[in-house]
Amino acid sequence: MNIQPCAVAPDGSNIISVTIGDNQLQATVISFGACLQDLRLRNFDYPLVLGYADEADYTSNVSYFGAVVGRNANRIAQGRCHLNGQQLHLTKAANDQHQLHGGPEGSSFRNWQVVSVATNQVVLHDRLPHGHMGYPGNLDVQVTYTIEHHVLDIQIEACTDQTTLCNFLLHNYFNLDNSLTLTDHFLSVAAATYLPTDEGGIPLGHEASVRDTVYDFRQVKSLENLVTEPSLDHNFCITKKPGKVRALAELKSCSSGLSMQLLSTEAGLQVYNAAHVSVAAEKSLHGRSYSSCSGLAMEPQGWPNAANESTFPSTILHPREVYSQRTRYQFETKMD
Repeated sequence: MNIQPCAVAPDGSNIISVTIGDNQLQATVISFGACLQDLRLRNFDYPLVLGYADEADYTSNVSYFGAVVGRNANRIAQGRCHLNGQQLHLTKAANDQHQLHGGPEGSSFRNWQVVSVATNQVVLHDRLPHGHMGYPGNLDVQVTYTIEHHVLDIQIEACTDQTTLCNFLLHNYFNLDNSLTLTDHFLSVAAATYLPTDEGGIPLGHEASVRDTVYDFRQVKSLENLVTEPSLDHNFCITKKPGKVRALAELKSCSSGLSMQLLSTEAGLQVYNAAHVSVAAEKSLHGRSYSSCSGLAMEPQGWPNAANESTFPSTILHPREVYSQRTRYQFETKMD
């Protein structure tokens, strides 16, 4: 366990870095954005996630490396929706048509408070105030990172004093063989349908079968052609009844022999091929440049734009309710 100040946030507060784990798996979490900065597995001498070498770079984290994204992840069309009979006008980033990831000052760009630290666990908290990014209600959110041998377990809980939207996601990009390509990676996703989108990434309002499409990952599928296929940044429809931990996806590398099973309580899984990622070598955690398909983002969440789609699983949180997400990343090697 290691805890120390590592940078200064835009508001002048200290950004805290915490490393937790055991002799099998170690995670470094920073308070800004509650980001997972680094993840290391025994016998693999490289990071399993994309990130920045300098913690200060997380204050302008355009690719959302490792961030806990909210209060409402993904996109809300035109930054508008109705809630409790009132229309919300949500804050959008400059030149953006839609609101993305809770707005330009969402939870990814706030310095969370470190609540507690143990050898294998760190707990962080933030309060998103009423009116923040256009959302009603004071929203208290807590994230707990726990290492259990080969498993990284993450629990997110939130409560509100007014009816609001609440849909957090974990925005980690994985590369399991240090290649910074996905050529030798294979993916499976437990979803028979996905959400087609328009050019702005907004779902068209209906599910579509993955059958006979490039989005069919029901059987393990090579990602070697991912860079030449249509851009992958879509929600895979796991269930309409979230809350139960279930296997959502598996990613593995045939060159390293490392595989990762993703389990979560969430209704959907956004999979993104890092098409717009661009980080210079001197900035990256790996010391080599990041570009399209350097890693794969696998983001458990509620379905995007659910606030405007009555047939999608609800992302509304009422007072006296508790939002709860649990996600587990379980690693295995050929030697296990």
